[in-house]
Amino acid sequence: AQERQRSSTQGRQGQESTPPMPKRPPAATPGAPGAAKVPRWSSASVASAIALAYAAGLGSRVLLPAGGDPPPSTADAFSHTTHPDMATDGFNWTQLSMSRANNFPSGTIKYLDAATIKERGAMHAWHTTFARSIPALVSGLGDDVAASFSGWRREDYRRHWGEKDVVVAFSPDEMFQRGVLRSGLRRLQAPHRQRMRFDAFLDAQAESERVIPPLEHVAVQQSPSRDLSDFGLPPPPPLAGECAAFPEPSRRFRIGLPPLPPFVEELVSPTLQARNLWVAAPPKTSVLHYDWQDSVLLQVSGTKRFTLIDPARLHTAYPAVMLMENLVRTGAGQFEPRLTSREVDNFPLANITHPDYDRHPLLRDAHVMTVEVPAGSALFLPAYWFHQVESFAAPGELNVAVNYWFQGHSLATRLYRTLRENVFVNCTLPAAPGQLHPCRNSVLPEDEG
Repeated sequence: AQERQRSSTQGRQGQESTPPMPKRPPAATPGAPGAAKVPRWSSASVASAIALAYAAGLGSRVLLPAGGDPPPSTADAFSHTTHPDMATDGFNWTQLSMSRANNFPSGTIKYLDAATIKERGAMHAWHTTFARSIPALVSGLGDDVAASFSGWRREDYRRHWGEKDVVVAFSPDEMFQRGVLRSGLRRLQAPHRQRMRFDAFLDAQAESERVIPPLEHVAVQQSPSRDLSDFGLPPPPPLAGECAAFPEPSRRFRIGLPPLPPFVEELVSPTLQARNLWVAAPPKTSVLHYDWQDSVLLQVSGTKRFTLIDPARLHTAYPAVMLMENLVRTGAGQFEPRLTSREVDNFPLANITHPDYDRHPLLRDAHVMTVEVPAGSALFLPAYWFHQVESFAAPGELNVAVNYWFQGHSLATRLYRTLRENVFVNCTLPAAPGQLHPCRNSVLPEDEG
């Protein structure tokens, strides 16, 4: 009882010493486009959003390891969840949130090159991209890898990769996912997937192309690999005077797909979750969706076009929760839909390439951008960025890419940016003539705009 009384007394003293909160200015009347706006979130909604941000690590670094027990007192708790350098070199929320130029640019991506990342280091790349939840096209990051496969035809892949097991997707057309209506309810239809040898994948692809239009579309889609070392060329033969068992260091390793993206290994490795192989003969489209992980995509052959929506304005894409429907392949070009109990929430309702503004008027306010990723380049894509992906390649060649999923803690930044975009009053915008400005307790004269 004495302890409770002492805690109560301390709490009252703390309240008495806290200065009163300033009064909130009166709300502005909704105005013309471009005028500063007052968010219409309830206090409970704001509190929930802030609590979610804190839960994601925005307001605290006290994160427990998977076992649930507190880390040793001498250990840095933050190192249990992400790259250890990020605890000291990464999350400086004071700097991120204050008015530093280009911290939160809307509707844009960054353009970097491999030489800059090699010179300044992986953590600099993290600071300027994932830490701010900004995607980046990095030219030259995979030039050596792309050069190894330059000019490869399908028979080259058959010769070197034919015996490797991959996960293959079969779709009735080039859209490998789609929304469908069943009894008035929307579902996400996913393609048939099965594991098979790479040469069997090439055979199925060739068979489907015997008729026009193709009977079905076939692609190696999100095929996980332990380290990608099986997908490449055999080591080069020894040079004159070189021992085959002990080649020169520069010639010791396989030429092929790297287990980690070049120059950013120390960023990706500590929290790496998956390595995925993607192979397709165009046309192929992965419809608009987001991933829960941060990603580095390395383009090996062909080109991918990414259409992105900045999730700071998440609502403009009409995010939705729906049940998944799997297609079951019963024969070449023949499929049966099977409803599952799995719910998916990362495929929105909006169609970004054929928008229907009557059904989805908020899509007009989305921050949409397009970026093409050629062979030898990479795309840094933070978590929760909506993206639609189209694959292209020269006739007779394949579109080949690998991506690496990891946790770079861009989610916390994303939550903060979402709050900043939708909750904070933007005092940098003018009020409409004759209306109350949300940041001033007065009516602006007509000539001030």
